[in-house]
Amino acid sequence: MNGKLVTASLVSLLVLASAPSRAEPVVAKCGSVAPEGTPWAEWLDGVRARIEKEANGALKLKVFLAGKLGGEKEMVEDTKKGALQMFGGSVGAIASTHVPELNVFELPYLFTSDAEADYVMNKIRGDVTKLLDARGFVMVMWAENGWHGYGVKGKCVEKLDDLKGKKMRSQESYIHLETYRAYGASPVEMPVPEVMTALQNNVVDGFSNTPLFSFATSWYSGIDSYTYTKHIYQPALIVLSKKWFEGLSPELKAILSKPTEEKQGFQLVRGLTDPLLENFTAAGKKVCKLTPDETKKFADASKKVWDTFGKKSASNKKILDAVLAAKAEFAKGAK
Repeated sequence: MNGKLVTASLVSLLVLASAPSRAEPVVAKCGSVAPEGTPWAEWLDGVRARIEKEANGALKLKVFLAGKLGGEKEMVEDTKKGALQMFGGSVGAIASTHVPELNVFELPYLFTSDAEADYVMNKIRGDVTKLLDARGFVMVMWAENGWHGYGVKGKCVEKLDDLKGKKMRSQESYIHLETYRAYGASPVEMPVPEVMTALQNNVVDGFSNTPLFSFATSWYSGIDSYTYTKHIYQPALIVLSKKWFEGLSPELKAILSKPTEEKQGFQLVRGLTDPLLENFTAAGKKVCKLTPDETKKFADASKKVWDTFGKKSASNKKILDAVLAAKAEFAKGAK
């Protein structure tokens, strides 16, 4: 062999051996109870795609839907510990485990419109970010589950008295439990995966949830009627594990913490509400709405839940006051 070729080959080998190997990508998991085929699934996939593109191979995000990583409470706990890197789900789940002040967003009849909710959440974004940071979470962006209604066996809930004595599945949140009690119902606290069986076996008579979630989970098949009361506007969040986040490079931190898809998430959920209400009818379920007088009765009964929340701690009262001040600002600007 030619000596010059041998020398060139040896040099090439030495260069390759001494060159730093490309670091393995950071692998992160995102968990949600949102089922496949829903706007949430589409949205989270878009979040994943954008993050991976901007990270340029430095991070891979794996999204696990339909509670494959556990219930919301379990996933929130894992996010706090750093075992789960990203969580997308209800504000109530985070509130019931680590950030009780966020239960303010679960209060019944707190908001009256999408526009009001948007204004208030933007106004107090900084307050929410600080609360999450202090408890081990990094806020990425707001999301939405939507407006709740009541799905029940038998006739529609058309007045406050219609809920009296009914066994209603409750989200794992004291605010939801107290709300049912204020309306005279008998709440049964229960995680998402157990609800369908409970409806089929008459363990519960109904539930409170959004039209989207009612169809995504097939809960609609276990009821006879659905009343779109809009008694709760339920925001959601994407959060990161602070414990995990703090070990990342500045570049990855910047990519992960951008609320790029926030507006799209709202649009995807809100655009399906009317078609889904029509789907209840198509599925043989009666759809009802409350009269203004009955809505006022529900709202009046809800004030004791607000009082319970505000009296639990000074920090609860502080964030409730901030929300009410933002509501007042919105009302003033709308006139």
